Amino acid sequence: MVNVTATKIRDNTRPASSGVGRPYSGYLISFPTVGRGMVIFRDPSGHRMVTTPVRRVLSEFGAVDIYVETENSVYRLRFRSAPSVEAAASSTVKSG
Repeated sequence: MVNVTATKIRDNTRPASSGVGRPYSGYLISFPTVGRGMVIFRDPSGHRMVTTPVRRVLSEFGAVDIYVETENSVYRLRFRSAPSVEAAASSTVKSG
């Protein structure tokens, strides 16, 4: 798990997008994977944000942010804990 802030930067379902720009802070359970929903646990009481299936993940090598496009939205993820994006991605590849 890594500490992350996800900010919705586009909502493909509505012309007047509500919730765009609102940050969701919490813990990302696993690196976003194409075809699976992204889950972010938001607080200790068990509240979580679950997205529609991921279409693609975009990033630059060594960048702090990654962009995740789901069926309905696009999110910018900013990792706030020590593990880097590459470490999270490589651990997902090794375990999956």
